[in-house]
Amino acid sequence: MRSSKVLARLRAGQVARICCTGSPIAFYPAVAAHFHYDGIWVDAEHRVWDPREVETMLGRHHAADIDCIWRPPTKEKNALYRLLEDGASGLMIPHVSSAAEAKGLVNAIKFPPLGDRGFCGGGRDANYWIGKPEDYTEQANRETFLVVQIETPEALANADAIASVPGVDVLFLGPGDMSLRLGCTPAVSDPVMLDVQKQLDAACRRHGKAWGRPVGCREDMQSLVDLGARFIVYGAEFSAVCAHFAGCAADFDTVLGASAETHAIPGGKSY
Repeated sequence: MRSSKVLARLRAGQVARICCTGSPIAFYPAVAAHFHYDGIWVDAEHRVWDPREVETMLGRHHAADIDCIWRPPTKEKNALYRLLEDGASGLMIPHVSSAAEAKGLVNAIKFPPLGDRGFCGGGRDANYWIGKPEDYTEQANRETFLVVQIETPEALANADAIASVPGVDVLFLGPGDMSLRLGCTPAVSDPVMLDVQKQLDAACRRHGKAWGRPVGCREDMQSLVDLGARFIVYGAEFSAVCAHFAGCAADFDTVLGASAETHAIPGGKSY
């Protein structure tokens, strides 16, 4: 069974390098692996994926030897562990607000004695049975991981209890949803968000878990590392394409003498 690069980083007390995508880009896993990322967070909460696209994308991660952290649109038990059977290294579950909910997720995706995941052995994770190791269920429990998203004031209030749940590996702040509910900005340095991040760090330190969030620049990444985050998402296909096209459009304007119309990069600066 394939070993998780993200878990290897976290168990060594290091920062896991994560990027993200919501699109079935064939070369994305290979390129991310080339640039030494440990895992890719693939969004299926806000993006629609055909089941065969899911299977194919997971296969591409395996071919590139990079972790796939899948964010599904459901919390239904069978659908969750089927993603692991198809080869996901980890699952990122949005809007987890209580320890009871976290325990239910562990129950869904971990084999006994930790959980109650259904057994197949015929999936990619078990080498389609022909290469299934004798200790497959133990390896599956050890080399797959659960990321729960903390996105509401209720979840933040319960962060310590959630972090205490065996089988929960990472608490991942959803800054967009959290800031919307707290009436602040999602910026790492926003005073309200900074307090949120410190609360997550304290909860995770108490229970030996990792935490993190997405960032958009090197300075924010440094701030997160200084705060104790070890699961950091930096790099996405949407922002990369927008930034590249912004530069290309500026070159067109310069070469062709276009009017000095300002083009804005979504979520970024204008040029």
